[in-house]
Amino acid sequence: MKIAIVGGGIGGLTTALALSQNAHDITVFERSAGIREIGAGVQISPNAGRLLHSLGLGAAYSEISVNPHRVVLRRWEDDSIIRATDLDESFLSQHQVPLANVARNELVEILGSPVAARANVTLKFSTHVVSVEPGDSSSEVIFADGSSQSFDIVIGADGIHSVVRPCVGGIDKPRFSGSAAYRALVPRSAVEDLPIDVTNRMGPDRHVVSYFIGRNRSHLNLVCISPEDSWETESWTEQGTMEDLYSRFEGWSSDFLSLLGRIEEPIFRWALYDREPLEQWGIGTTTLLGDACHPMLPFMAQGSCQAIEDAIVLARCLSDANTSDAASALRRYETARQGRTAQVQTSSVMNRDLFHMVDGKEQKDRDLIFSISPPGMSILDWVYEYDALTVSV
Repeated sequence: MKIAIVGGGIGGLTTALALSQNAHDITVFERSAGIREIGAGVQISPNAGRLLHSLGLGAAYSEISVNPHRVVLRRWEDDSIIRATDLDESFLSQHQVPLANVARNELVEILGSPVAARANVTLKFSTHVVSVEPGDSSSEVIFADGSSQSFDIVIGADGIHSVVRPCVGGIDKPRFSGSAAYRALVPRSAVEDLPIDVTNRMGPDRHVVSYFIGRNRSHLNLVCISPEDSWETESWTEQGTMEDLYSRFEGWSSDFLSLLGRIEEPIFRWALYDREPLEQWGIGTTTLLGDACHPMLPFMAQGSCQAIEDAIVLARCLSDANTSDAASALRRYETARQGRTAQVQTSSVMNRDLFHMVDGKEQKDRDLIFSISPPGMSILDWVYEYDALTVSV
């Protein structure tokens, strides 16, 4: 079939790679001038890591991955450990692949290279799609220059501000969370003393996640979440200042403030938005994927992982479909994925409240529960053990 993918990010490229394993004619339309990804780090949990291996990316993926030794929860004011979970051989035995931290741009590179090499995939950059007209037997892609092109299937993988989403009934606006994220990098040479952990420092109304990324652990990635009353600019590249960042974490532990002092500027900040779970992902031969249909807050570290799952399930549904049953194949994909992604979206919101508790009885109860819970990460088994390669479609 002739398939269009609108958006060339992690979700769009994974979809193109998965679909290219069958005899489809695939075109990826990307607005930017080339393969690139905005943002520093991303956590890839085993549910998505196994899928990257299944696509033949195992060696390249391993080369760009940093595999943390522990996941550590710390208290904001003194860096005391609330809970430390080893990501040891038992974790690997249970989930087949490790939890991994990667640089976003490197993940996009290892996805984009094989996609570009596939004979049945065309990458079209600097191409601005403005809308899609869904139809029962085909869908029309409309471009900024007024031209259009017909496809058997159109997939909107164009992010939280998707132009495809309104075309299938998703007219709701992104929902501001009341929080902003500051992201910054510390060179490895300045933090050689730190363990290779994923660390979550939890404090009143804010938290900070840090982990190493890049080939050879080139940088420590910092994501600092703090309250924001209002936000007018929706940008991944708005710059923040060290003064502002320090002011938002005044009184935090000396170890953490020392870490801030080792940041290699610039600092970027962005507003955190999500949407309510969408009841309808598609119409006719048009559907959505990734943040275009289920954008979520980053408090489960599952945004990219869920897009990768989407791609695999969608490719499975379309593996033996033809033009006569394309629409029904898309509905099967949507049915298979809607409950899963809605659960992750909801859990991400709940984690925000859990991480941001003000000091007091509830916070102390939370810390006690974390500290006495059995070893391991069994609370996340439902996330990590999901298998997009075998789930019923």
